[in-house]
Amino acid sequence: MAATQTTQQLLELFSFLQDPQAPVRRIALASLLPYTTPDAPERKLFLRPDHVEQLATIAHTSLPIPAQIIAHDALSALINLSSTLDVVLRLHKLPGFVTGLVRMIIDEKALLADLACMLLSNMSKLDAVARQVLGLRVPFTIVTSEPSPAPAPAPEGQDEQREEGPAAKMAKLETTTEEIAALDLLLEVFLKGEGKQYNANANYDFLASVFANVSLLPQGRAFLLSTPDRTIEPPLAKLISFTEHPSTIRRGGVASTIKNAAFEKAGHTRLIASSNDGPPEEGCIDLLVQLLLPLCGNEEFDIDVLDELPSELQLLPADKQRESDPQIRTILVETLVLLATGRANRDAMRRRGVYPVIKEAHAWETVQGVKEPMVRLVNLLMREEGPDTAVEEVDAPTEEDALPPVPAWTAEPASASGSGSGTSFVGASGEVVTAPVDEPRGAEPGAPALGRGDDQPFVHHNVPLSRMQPEEDEDEMLLEV
Repeated sequence: MAATQTTQQLLELFSFLQDPQAPVRRIALASLLPYTTPDAPERKLFLRPDHVEQLATIAHTSLPIPAQIIAHDALSALINLSSTLDVVLRLHKLPGFVTGLVRMIIDEKALLADLACMLLSNMSKLDAVARQVLGLRVPFTIVTSEPSPAPAPAPEGQDEQREEGPAAKMAKLETTTEEIAALDLLLEVFLKGEGKQYNANANYDFLASVFANVSLLPQGRAFLLSTPDRTIEPPLAKLISFTEHPSTIRRGGVASTIKNAAFEKAGHTRLIASSNDGPPEEGCIDLLVQLLLPLCGNEEFDIDVLDELPSELQLLPADKQRESDPQIRTILVETLVLLATGRANRDAMRRRGVYPVIKEAHAWETVQGVKEPMVRLVNLLMREEGPDTAVEEVDAPTEEDALPPVPAWTAEPASASGSGSGTSFVGASGEVVTAPVDEPRGAEPGAPALGRGDDQPFVHHNVPLSRMQPEEDEDEMLLEV
């Protein structure tokens, strides 16, 4: 009886979302917001026709401060609800909704840019939305000015001094419209916005999760690794410095992005420099330092080992701490395993001291799920190489032989196995919500909701890691010198 009464009261509140009085809409939405959390049984009421669309319309209300307050609650509700496939499909179908989110994110004065980043992070877990972001181009109006032409010389015998009118002083203005790729714009604000340097109201950390979601697609990995010519850094090179960032959200999303990019096997030799001597070869994105540095502590190496290490890993400060999140540590080590599937990279890793760093990290590690890929990596590095291994004999992983899916990133400690039992979404307050799932990632627009009712979330995980070496290589070699 009480549940029925609550349902009726909430349905009445929905009718006030279209009230012409802004205070009425604000109070109604503030009252509805607590019922959008995953543990609220009344959450399914929001899946009724038009309710999601009403929230989407309110979320794009801007400018006046009261309207911003209402839009804040609408975005927060959509963030909570976007762990549900049906909600994301409906938002994806709304004309201009994703474009509006991107415009809000890149606006340097937007008050709600971080909420828009959270919602785009959740929505881009759907393949169709990730593809839309990849192909999206945002039109910009560019105003250019031309200096006024020099005045004609005065006729002979007349005074040269004469006052120019306002029209003569004004430069000629021209406007042109140019379309810019949305990913380029998002990458720019992600780099500029760190520490609220671009927008005082946003830090843009959740864009790292958007890049991780997009990099699950081949087109997304191509964006990260492509460049007009070898003298210009590709987008991935601009992201890798954040693997040591204080924000777990930012460094976790970047770590997942790097791992997904490493599944492009054709570009592996561009991702590890051949030696520590001098700058990397032209066109090389050297990931090794940024992958190893979070795995390093304050241990002291013998002088002969120090000589092998990149200079950035030598003589680290006494207060140097290893990455605290085991899920991120797993992603970093698995990326090294992926990159070690080629002979050239394995040789480079041996020359550059990867083994002693991993040996110390393994001795420190307490999570078995992180130790397992460490053993795989060492088995690849310590195996005997000969003419038969001169080719890349260790195949990259495929979907057919994949391990259980691993979420792209979660702020909560990973399970001991390193594989997730569900999909991680961000809630409106920034907390990570893990929903149990057992279905494949994503769905095309118009597809039915995935199993077990309308509130079933869809699946997202970063590209899974397969068996990376022959099964007979089971001896643990980490303690060898």
